[in-house]
Amino acid sequence: MGGGYLLIILILLVVTNGITYGASQLTSDGVSYTRNGETKSVKQALDELITKSSKVDELEKKVTYYENMGVDYLSAKAQVGDYVAYDAGTWGLATGQPTSQGGFGGNVANTNKGASVTCPPGTGSTSLKGWRVLSIDKTNHIVTIVHAGHPECYYHGGTNPSESVTKLNERAKAYMNSYAESAHVLDYNEAKAITGNEGSTTKDLRKTGTQYWLAAKSTSTDLFYMGIDGSIHSSSGGGSMGFRPVVVLKSTVLTTGKGTDQVGNTNAWILA
Repeated sequence: MGGGYLLIILILLVVTNGITYGASQLTSDGVSYTRNGETKSVKQALDELITKSSKVDELEKKVTYYENMGVDYLSAKAQVGDYVAYDAGTWGLATGQPTSQGGFGGNVANTNKGASVTCPPGTGSTSLKGWRVLSIDKTNHIVTIVHAGHPECYYHGGTNPSESVTKLNERAKAYMNSYAESAHVLDYNEAKAITGNEGSTTKDLRKTGTQYWLAAKSTSTDLFYMGIDGSIHSSSGGGSMGFRPVVVLKSTVLTTGKGTDQVGNTNAWILA
């Protein structure tokens, strides 16, 4: 900041406060002013201004860097059904198939949670893996993703559906990382919205080739399941089926473009 500009600021402060100083007294640490009940020296005010200016410069440099690198909001680039390179972590120990109410299992040790597992015979199987865009709120930059297949199995005992709904929603939170805002199990409304009805479908965002549980968010006690053909059914029995967690990403999530995700999908959006 030039000396002339500093002198103008000092003169304005002096005139505004109705104070007369000799030229030798006009130093930035010798003149103070009061605003909103807080007294500061001009030097303090200038130091704060310089600090803020420096932060603005840093932000502008980051924005320019992102623009040059082709970085943008994920919500501006992705489309429903696209794969996203989201990493929910890796399984530690293997777990067996669940056989009692509230149990989860069937995962393989040392595999990424984006991989899919096989649940008991008769419930089908899937080759789908990774994470896909379920919905996009472009206005608020919010992208919601869902597991392409199912990372583990869940056993519902046939009674007390509200307990299963709670357990499924709580389990989904284990798939959150630093990009995630919240998580829940895929619910009836989200599944139905993919096609607009409950009937069978060929859309693999909903039809995964296996049966899996559906619930509603938060307090709902309704429990549904997805048929092998992609049709939605109300649950009246029990057993072990797949579980599809849904993750709502933060509005600040960016992407650097497409690449290979953690489970080998080669056309996935890379997160930044």
